Amino acid sequence: MSVSVAALPAARRFFRRFVFRRFAFHYPFTAAGTLLLLAALGLIGRSLALANPYALFLALLALAVLVLLAVSGRLQAVACGRRQFQWDCSAPLISRRPDTEQWIHGVEVRLLPFFRVHFRLDGRLALGRKAGLRVTRQLSFAGPGPHSLPLKLPLCGTLSATGRFAVRDLFGLTRSRFGEELTRSLTVLPAWLSPETAPVAEPSGGFEERSVRRSADEEKYFMREYQPGDRFRDINWKVSSRLQELITRISPVTQEKTRLLAVDFRHYRADGADTLESVLHLDYLKSWLLAFLRGLKRANDRLQFRVRTAGGAQLLATEEDIERFALELAVLTYQRDPGPAEPPESELFVFSTPFDRGLPLFLAAHPHTRARVFRTALGGKEPQERPLFAPGADLADAFLPGAWAWRREHARAPSLGQVADLEETSLAVRVLP
Repeated sequence: MSVSVAALPAARRFFRRFVFRRFAFHYPFTAAGTLLLLAALGLIGRSLALANPYALFLALLALAVLVLLAVSGRLQAVACGRRQFQWDCSAPLISRRPDTEQWIHGVEVRLLPFFRVHFRLDGRLALGRKAGLRVTRQLSFAGPGPHSLPLKLPLCGTLSATGRFAVRDLFGLTRSRFGEELTRSLTVLPAWLSPETAPVAEPSGGFEERSVRRSADEEKYFMREYQPGDRFRDINWKVSSRLQELITRISPVTQEKTRLLAVDFRHYRADGADTLESVLHLDYLKSWLLAFLRGLKRANDRLQFRVRTAGGAQLLATEEDIERFALELAVLTYQRDPGPAEPPESELFVFSTPFDRGLPLFLAAHPHTRARVFRTALGGKEPQERPLFAPGADLADAFLPGAWAWRREHARAPSLGQVADLEETSLAVRVLP
């Protein structure tokens, strides 16, 4: 009797989905409880073989305690399953932010002494090609109300997480699951950089003038605070004296200058699996770019950005556009360099990493473009250290990067030749704090 090869994956999925998951759901013991159970069973057999009544009494006592805890936990789990426990993941997740948290909403439920409702989060933070972090968080509570689940993460990306509720005893020997298994796909935003770290840029060109014409009725109500560059004859002195600040009245013939900056985010790298260095350099570059966009937009509201990534170009005209772009930027990974793109603007801001081998060719293909390059560098003098493994008080809150974090990076940053405007930030990577 032959079994088709196509049937093997289907049988494996069936076993994983129905057999293993059902067994894991109903199995009442934790790892510590399983060891105690095996020790009790082994001690029972040995005591019977040696006719040792004291050892037999201790083994039966341990077994009776385990059974009592398991039965009590299961009965309480059935009662908790009728209540609505919720995992609130609406709060944004920002990497390297200490106050990042999720909320678990509990309800009034009566538990026996030495028992608590337990929530466990297991997930994987996808970082790139064959690179990711395993994330585990646990929370125990007995009363109702929202309960904080700290979720400080070291890097940005997509977190695929699973949450499970259970009733556990305070000794950590038994657990009785209840409710449905909750799955979430969460975007972890790049970390915020301090204003001192963000690059300061004074664009010299790349602007276009737009004429905004309004009717007399619209003009009557269209006023705003004075900004450098507004015409003095458009200032409403009467309203300004009353409000103690300069108020500009926008006339139908006002010429407003809107500066459009071209930005290239080059998340390019040769094919192959990512390393710890490449992942952390790209993570820092995302934060650097967002600090650049937010800082310039805050300083001059008329600035707009045309940002180009491997997925194409898009216009960021408002602060809301920048925050929406941050969600897309967080999940970007390294891509293959498509080669020199269409001719950019007269002025171009380039963000790159030392693994971008095509950057010199890109700059050489556009000799008449004033390029300002912001690039991370490998090592260097007094580099900023970026720790990955940062356990807190409990090792269960540590990040487990896996074997990929020990891959070695042999690439060197390509020379850019005579680039007038080059700003580099040296990064040193360490696994332990």
